[in-house]
Amino acid sequence: MRRRRRIVAMALALAAISLPAAAQQPTSQVEKQRAAVLQAYGGAYQGPLTAYVARVGERMAQAAGQGGRCRFTVLDTPVVNAMAVPPGCEIYITRGLLTLIRDEDELAAVVGHEVGHVAANHAGRRQTRTAVTGIGALILGAVTGSSTVANIASQVGQLNVLSYSRDQEYDADRLSVGYLTSASYSAYGLPDMLSALQANDQVEALDRSNDAKATPVWSRTHPLTGARIARAVAGARAAGPRRPPPRAPDPYLAAVDGLTYGDDPAQGVVLGRRFLHPDIGVGFTAPEGFQLANSPSAVTLQGPGGQVAQFAGGGRGGDLSDDANAVLRQVTGQAQVAAGEPQRTRINGLEAVVLPAQARTSRGDVDVTVAAYAVGARPYYFVTMAPSGQGRAFDGLIGSMHRLSDAERAEARPRRVRVVTVRPGDSVDTFAARMAVPDHSRERFLAINGLQSGDVIRPGDRVKIVSLP
Repeated sequence: MRRRRRIVAMALALAAISLPAAAQQPTSQVEKQRAAVLQAYGGAYQGPLTAYVARVGERMAQAAGQGGRCRFTVLDTPVVNAMAVPPGCEIYITRGLLTLIRDEDELAAVVGHEVGHVAANHAGRRQTRTAVTGIGALILGAVTGSSTVANIASQVGQLNVLSYSRDQEYDADRLSVGYLTSASYSAYGLPDMLSALQANDQVEALDRSNDAKATPVWSRTHPLTGARIARAVAGARAAGPRRPPPRAPDPYLAAVDGLTYGDDPAQGVVLGRRFLHPDIGVGFTAPEGFQLANSPSAVTLQGPGGQVAQFAGGGRGGDLSDDANAVLRQVTGQAQVAAGEPQRTRINGLEAVVLPAQARTSRGDVDVTVAAYAVGARPYYFVTMAPSGQGRAFDGLIGSMHRLSDAERAEARPRRVRVVTVRPGDSVDTFAARMAVPDHSRERFLAINGLQSGDVIRPGDRVKIVSLP
């Protein structure tokens, strides 16, 4: 833990260098919060799906006595989450969560749960914490005096904490079941959705090493337990028997057909330990055991020994040594820094400057390295931080920066959710083989279709797969 604290003492500056300059600032508190959410979660997803989600949301809001009061926004991020952000009735659902939902009943259940938090004024009675968790704790941790970053940290930080009590989560579930029945949806939409989320958490666990575990976002903001699912099942049974599936195709599947799956290539793509950005035209590979988190403005890397790094663009596009020194000053802020000589080199054909340094903080010395690369007219760089003596852990990362090959550009194409009809001879395994995902294809196929291992799919069923265009 001490190692991690040494890094956190300066990590806020990483967020500062990657954030774009603010344009006209929103004035109302609702719009300020909305701007913070959109910036943190990739902006609003565009397309007919958003209007469909809003229609379902308004139907549930009417059932909750909140008609005409709520705004429903789909966030353009693969993160699996949904949230109600005060003040007002601002409901957000990510496209990552939408890939897991199977039908309109489940969508209504998710929206109803968030509307339930608003209707019960849980935000006014919750116990919030001031620090974000996971990767966010490392990047929005503490140190420079940037008012822009501090403001975003204070707003977005409150969105990602474990903010609702167990009883409040149970209460929102209970309210959601009531809204579902009032709006003529199946009450089983809630337990079915919770089970799908639990299955997805298990798939995500396959991607996390023992040394770099991270709690899934949904589970941080909506604690998911077997007891909670059992209570949801009991509530659904009390509401009435499970209805048979509709004969007509569910409108939800039509709405999500073509939905972006995973990272948007315009913001770069994480494939295991690799990051590929077709628009910039470069890629790199993280060291073994590191976790990558992509955002519209930067890629954050977290290592098993408390090491953190960020890849971003910026600078003046002049001399790379000047850019590297400017980034180092911005990152280290008021800390005492002993900087080495900038090392001019070429890395896989790219002009580069590597600037090593050591910063002295109140919690110990930290190895800091800025590696700047000339890519077109704009420099891009890594900033790495590690406990003293461990900075060489990033040598492989810095040396892996390269221009993308044609094959890598093909890998970085956008992946889409496609809805297909099961035909004779099709099986879970044949569809898993068609999944355009880098790993765990069978598990991911089961998760996005709400299936358990051993379930049988039948001709005529409609299922989701992930495909390249």
